[in-house]
Amino acid sequence: MKINKILIIFSLIIIILSFLSVFIFLNLKIIKTNNFKNFFEDNINRINKNKNSIIESDEVIPNNFINFGSDIAVISKSKFMILSPSLQKLLEINHNFRFPVVKNSDFKALIFDADGKDYIITTKSKILNKSSIENKIITGKISDKENLALITESDEYCCELRVLSVNNKDIYKYCFAQMYVTDVAINDSGDKVAICGLISEDGVTKSVIQVFDFKHEKPIFSKAFENNIFSFIEFFDDNNFAVIGDNLALNIKNSGENINEFNYNGKILCLHSFNKKSGIALSFSPTNDERDQYVIILNKNNNKTTKIKTGKRLKSIVLYNNLFNNKVLAVSESQIFILKPNRKILHKKKIPISTQKALLASGLKAYLLGIGEISTVKI
Repeated sequence: MKINKILIIFSLIIIILSFLSVFIFLNLKIIKTNNFKNFFEDNINRINKNKNSIIESDEVIPNNFINFGSDIAVISKSKFMILSPSLQKLLEINHNFRFPVVKNSDFKALIFDADGKDYIITTKSKILNKSSIENKIITGKISDKENLALITESDEYCCELRVLSVNNKDIYKYCFAQMYVTDVAINDSGDKVAICGLISEDGVTKSVIQVFDFKHEKPIFSKAFENNIFSFIEFFDDNNFAVIGDNLALNIKNSGENINEFNYNGKILCLHSFNKKSGIALSFSPTNDERDQYVIILNKNNNKTTKIKTGKRLKSIVLYNNLFNNKVLAVSESQIFILKPNRKILHKKKIPISTQKALLASGLKAYLLGIGEISTVKI
């Protein structure tokens, strides 16, 4: 039987087009944010890196141990590292920051010295820019595109918002005359910023949320809340954002047009975790000693799960999302385990008591942050 060459060529074209369609669908974020170059450089970079079982490190605080896609970004007193699930050192940078902090988007990391003026921007494989700013940095975030947002001290005001390009060019500036900003967020496309802060009016301290779009000199949205202190704000991948306080969590849509509130009703918030694809996880305790914690997951629409009881004092929780549902990776005094919205506790495993935080790597593999070392374990 003769094989029709035209049919073979046509079939190959169909296969190639199908492969490209699947690749584009799975990597829309890369296309939308023009991160093709970074994506391929980062993947080529990991090919010849040595695999390790343990990485030694000096002191790392848990907030500086964060997911960076399937890898992690970690900053200690002297070094910034990006590590693969096989503990390959994809990037290693020495620094002399007094109070180092790392924040990241899907494709870039921002490292800055809180109470200093210096910052560094990297991908997973290289440094994009090292720079400094006129006033000391309070906090900052970076977008998937070219912009970063910094909150800095000010000589004449309480503090300032500075939006800069990766190449250190000014894009937007706003001065806060009476408000102290506690956190800042910038969306994936880098064209909108949200902040939360504290203001005093007639002797009453209020929390304020504001949104900026760079087209207007003043915020396009502003709202004050009493009896609550907001300390965390972040954008979801759909341009809506979440705000977390000590008594209240918010899901804010359409730059403030719709606000969904979740009140803790007097319960003590112990831990929280944010996931831009799915929502937030909150851990509560009925007592001041933070024992007998339970976890509630709020999705991006602020719909909550039932209580996921642990009966434990937790050290850390991290919310993850896959195609089917949410799950929380939790660390107690001596165990690591996964919490599911159906109240199930899965994959319990004993870990060293010195473990401070855990992050998921690939599959059922986790990174462990211990004292002086980072390791991986199957769960």
